[in-house]
Amino acid sequence: MNIIYERTAVRRYHEVHVYRLLHKWDFSPKVPRKKFINTASKEEKEEQFKKRWRK
Repeated sequence: MNIIYERTAVRRYHEVHVYRLLHKWDFSPKVPRKKFINTASKEEKEEQFKKRWRK
């Protein structure tokens, strides 16, 4: 389904204009949430963020 073509009958738009159209039609970008370090368990923090000493 190509919603832009269905609504405007135009096949090619510049990507910036596509963003503007979708925003105008009340679409919003969906992005994954950031995973914060405070949500990790103590064991995960110690394993992934431990200091590594140089020899």
